[in-house]
Amino acid sequence: MFRAAFIALASGLVLTPVQAGVVANYDVLAQSHDRALRSESDRRSVAAELDRHIQRLGERYLAAEQDLHIEFTRIDLAGEYEPWRTGWQDVRILRDVTPPRIHFHYTLLQNGKPVRRGEARLSDMNYLSDPRARGDSDLLVHEKLLLDDWFRKSFR
Repeated sequence: MFRAAFIALASGLVLTPVQAGVVANYDVLAQSHDRALRSESDRRSVAAELDRHIQRLGERYLAAEQDLHIEFTRIDLAGEYEPWRTGWQDVRILRDVTPPRIHFHYTLLQNGKPVRRGEARLSDMNYLSDPRARGDSDLLVHEKLLLDDWFRKSFR
């Protein structure tokens, strides 16, 4: 029995359950006009933060045999820098007219086969009124809430 387990592990067979996964493409960030995404390090930081969040959502909402492929086509962060404000050049000002926007194409795979494809266009004009964001110091809280809502509605 020990020998069979060793052979199975050595040959690459996994004896643990397969985990659901999300694969996301953030190439669109390189073409963004958002001042917060102008530098490569800023784009990497935003992509990494969103990716961590999306992975957690995938673990929570997707079945073990499901995978989700996402290709972002637009990401506009909530708020905007207002460079005319002296002393506030590095502060993102949140206003009703600058909501977060996230657009993407997605493919849901079940056991490696596509079962659903679609496009999502997420935005929330009332994002400043969302009580879930109050007191949260996360810089991407509004974008994450958009993704939370979409995953909850799409994969209950």
